[in-house]
Amino acid sequence: MAVLKLTLQRTYHKMGFFNVPVSHDKYVRPTEGQVRVRLGREGEETEGRVDRHANRNGTARVMGGVPLRGWFQATCKPMDAVTVEFVSIELIVLAVG
Repeated sequence: MAVLKLTLQRTYHKMGFFNVPVSHDKYVRPTEGQVRVRLGREGEETEGRVDRHANRNGTARVMGGVPLRGWFQATCKPMDAVTVEFVSIELIVLAVG
């Protein structure tokens, strides 16, 4: 398992997605498709999607839509730190701090 401290950019907070940096891209599924995102260490899981065309360098963008946006807006402010745990290439766990 790999862990990333992500700065919650304003766009991420507003739109319900986040970009995975090159340093952690190998921990996300290598192709576009479904991924589970747990909202909080003990929280609910939601279906997300990995998009590899959104970033010019081909790194993953994790799209969580309305559930992720709602969780971001309920638990964080823009520019807060969010812990992203890459449990497997199919499961990502988010936590505040």
